Amino acid sequence: MSSWNNRVLRKAGADADEVSYQIHEVFYDADGSIQSWTAAPVTVYGETLAELREEIRHFLHACRRPVLEEQEVDGRPVLVADDGDDPINPGHYFEFMDRASVATDYVYQFLGSHPLIKKEPSLCALYDKAEAALAELYQEAGRLEYARNAD
Repeated sequence: MSSWNNRVLRKAGADADEVSYQIHEVFYDADGSIQSWTAAPVTVYGETLAELREEIRHFLHACRRPVLEEQEVDGRPVLVADDGDDPINPGHYFEFMDRASVATDYVYQFLGSHPLIKKEPSLCALYDKAEAALAELYQEAGRLEYARNAD
């Protein structure tokens, strides 16, 4: 095992319409291929409130990655990514741009205008990078929307 992370697994239930989503620990080889995963889902746990909050943050990161589903290949179980849960529609591009704009404004209000930004050059430099990254996120969504419509 080279690394691991939390991932969302979709599991079919006994009924054909029954589906559940659970978080499991997934273990990877050095080349990034999935080696194994926990049989049972993991639960949120922390010995302190800060540890619990950090664990929840890891779970939220798992929700940003593609959902995995267990399938049988060559007689053995494997996990495969299933991107079919969130189809993209034309409104998603503008919605994303709007959210990026709101996020940029929110970050400015709470961090960019903070007194430490004016007094600490290292914080200011990092903030400038974060603000530039959010602006680039907005611009890239616009470029993708433009390219989609140009085709």
